[in-house]
Amino acid sequence: MNSLSPARFFHRLRHARVENKGLKALSLLLAVLLFIVSRQPIIDLRLVGVPIEYRGLSPGVKIVGSTEQTVIVRLSGPRDIVRSLTPNQLLVIADLSGKEPGDRVVQLKMDESFLPDNVKVMQLEPASIRIKLEPNLTKRLRVEAQLSGKVAEGREIYGVELYPRDVEIEGPQSVVSKMERVLTEKVSMDGRDADFQTSVEVEIPQDSRVKTQGRIELSVKIGEERLVRRFAAAPVRWIDKGATGWLLTKTVRLEVVGPKSVVESLREDDLRVEVKTSSLPPGVTNLTPQVQLPANIEIRNIIPREVKVKR
Repeated sequence: MNSLSPARFFHRLRHARVENKGLKALSLLLAVLLFIVSRQPIIDLRLVGVPIEYRGLSPGVKIVGSTEQTVIVRLSGPRDIVRSLTPNQLLVIADLSGKEPGDRVVQLKMDESFLPDNVKVMQLEPASIRIKLEPNLTKRLRVEAQLSGKVAEGREIYGVELYPRDVEIEGPQSVVSKMERVLTEKVSMDGRDADFQTSVEVEIPQDSRVKTQGRIELSVKIGEERLVRRFAAAPVRWIDKGATGWLLTKTVRLEVVGPKSVVESLREDDLRVEVKTSSLPPGVTNLTPQVQLPANIEIRNIIPREVKVKR
């Protein structure tokens, strides 16, 4: 067998056809990288703040109170790989499958699908956590508006409307069972001088949620500051009086409330206190009077509540 001289060998190598150049180059690169990694020193590193994911919670059961959200993980592996890791690149699992309501201890474990090759988990701190599980409870509760501040000077809140008036709340049984109402977020009244509408959220305890879809619509009616005024002798009118009979109660005392400018201008003659007898049986002599009031005026009290007639 004839031996090749060095010159002839390199000449043949230079003219040889290379198949799949890209794949061979990639394989060579990977081999070099693996070699480099394998030659790196192995180190331990404590990684703080690795997130916990809670999985497998049974339907109708809820975690109550504060829970651990992160752990410390001690890793071992090639120096450059371990040092390049950040807490959010890893994940620790708290498996709650089959856990019944009550105080429970849950063992933690690393989700190895997030772990690079050649890196090992040496320790989790803590290795287990203690949690409290409770059954869920759904309850329908009325909503109350929470207003703050003062409307403009000379103005007053006449009324507050909410739609819907109640919502369904879902949360831990021990919390929701004690609730009788929910409050809206605070809505400022400072400087407001006219009716307005807005959408609001409701405030609920931790670990609870609102099941009712949509936001709460809040409407506030604002008008002129109201005044209460008393009339000592408002005249009573018998508007269907016949030829015979007469009123035994000729005046009543009235207490009315309404916009200040309107109430201040009222006279006793403006308050029509009326009785009708034509549709009543003959023996009835005590009647409840009907009071005709100007617009936006309301009656607070009337004394006496019944007037007497002679028929």
